[in-house]
Amino acid sequence: MLKHLLIFLSIVVTSFTFVGCSKAPNSLNADYHSRLQSQINLPPLITYSDSHKLITPQLSIEHSATIGILQLAKIQHCQLGQLIAERNSQLGKVAGASAQFAYHVKFIQLLPKCFDTLNDNALKNQLNTVYRDKIATLFISWQHMIFQDPQLASLHKPTSYSLMDINEDDKQAALNSLRFFNQTKQAILTKQFDAVEINQLENHLHALYKNSYVASLLRAIYEQIDILKQQNEALKTIPIDVLCKKGHNTQKAEVLSNIFTKFYGSKIQQYHNLLLREYALIHPELTSLWLNEISQPYDSDLPFHPLALESSLKSLSVKHVTWWQTLYKSCGIVPGR
Repeated sequence: MLKHLLIFLSIVVTSFTFVGCSKAPNSLNADYHSRLQSQINLPPLITYSDSHKLITPQLSIEHSATIGILQLAKIQHCQLGQLIAERNSQLGKVAGASAQFAYHVKFIQLLPKCFDTLNDNALKNQLNTVYRDKIATLFISWQHMIFQDPQLASLHKPTSYSLMDINEDDKQAALNSLRFFNQTKQAILTKQFDAVEINQLENHLHALYKNSYVASLLRAIYEQIDILKQQNEALKTIPIDVLCKKGHNTQKAEVLSNIFTKFYGSKIQQYHNLLLREYALIHPELTSLWLNEISQPYDSDLPFHPLALESSLKSLSVKHVTWWQTLYKSCGIVPGR
């Protein structure tokens, strides 16, 4: 019966065209809930409140090796020397997390080219020590950027907007940037440092500036999960046998069935499908961003991790449909009739 009901709902969904959702998602859910309340005693929905989705890990970088002023003077002919001089300037000292990460990558990329021009073995040994130190701490610098750079941090910080209309320009810009960061992380982990297109970093960060696609999509899914949890808990308290005697449908059960089909089957589930399709596009890249160096997800302060939203929404949706399947079976209602 559940299989038949899900098939029926999927047919209903395909018969409607989704255009940015004619009503705001929370309005659709509010309409659905209020219609149910007109027939059965359900508590009001509590408005969803977004919160931080990831907990910033405790990170610290301690560089054990440095390059002194005399050593720096000996490599001024190299691009590496110029890079270090810029870093030592007042502006370089106050650089943000992304600029610090870019500096470490450029240092690692430029040192071998400078190394080949030197005859001073002591200097070479010192540069080698700094080089190994930079490589050992590069992933920590990467994590600093993920959690402290405003554009990247905005992906997992609270937002007040749920995804409704999809701005294709924002979407493509976000996807391109997420792929860049995915590729950058993989290059770091595999020590393919020259493969990092570090000069493109600021462009991709800028592409995420005021780009609400990812954050609003995640909020939308969290909002739908929260609403479904509330409705499922409320429906569990409604005894089916009050709505109809076993094997005999009643007018109230028929009205409820129509409400479910009209609102959940034809609109809300369609919106869920849209969210899950969009989530599938960003999930691989978010997984790359939000797994640590041993491929474990960063901690979240929410009951559902932002990397596990698909299974959470689907599971709650199945539970919701199961309640209706029980109603249909007990009351002798055939979906679609």
